[in-house]
Amino acid sequence: MKIKISKTLLVLTIVSFIATLFVYGSLPEEIPIHWGINGEADNYAGKPFALLIGALPFILLILMLVLPKIDPRRESYEQHKKAYQITTILIVVIMIIFHWIAILKALEYNINISLIIKLVIGVMFIILGNYMTQIRHNYFFGIKTPWTLASENVWRKTHRVGGYGFMINGFLFLVTIPFKNILAMVPAIFTVVFIIGIYAYSYILFKKEKK
Repeated sequence: MKIKISKTLLVLTIVSFIATLFVYGSLPEEIPIHWGINGEADNYAGKPFALLIGALPFILLILMLVLPKIDPRRESYEQHKKAYQITTILIVVIMIIFHWIAILKALEYNINISLIIKLVIGVMFIILGNYMTQIRHNYFFGIKTPWTLASENVWRKTHRVGGYGFMINGFLFLVTIPFKNILAMVPAIFTVVFIIGIYAYSYILFKKEKK
């Protein structure tokens, strides 16, 4: 399976990394790599880490291009080609955005971290949820539990419910953008509950199928 936009993404990742090299000399010895719910940096890494996260979008793109070729169920990628292409675009572009958020904050640009991150993640979850039902049985892409991998029927039903869960989570990220108190934690809490719930759901489906 070929991803039509791979060349455009490849150029984007290379340009981003070259731009990182260009500003590298101006970076402080430590750069922010994590932010709290109030948008303030709460974890830092050494300056060379900027090169690693700068190269990560390129590495992820290559990985996304290789996975369909080595998946034993590679024929599934033809059936969910659009969903895989959209996901590849989202992952690469979002990694570039997060990379440059860290770079710009390290260079002391005044940007609203909380707003950008929640907006990006919220939109990402909504888009992924919309395409979730298109994903066919495979070993690398989608909601992989022991029970979805063991049964195509469990896979299909789990991804249908998972799609709604992704979209709800995306909506929660967007509506909690104005908050910097405990309400800002709602999307993170929902994510944990959703992960546990979807594992349990796929297990229950599998047990019912085997009866």
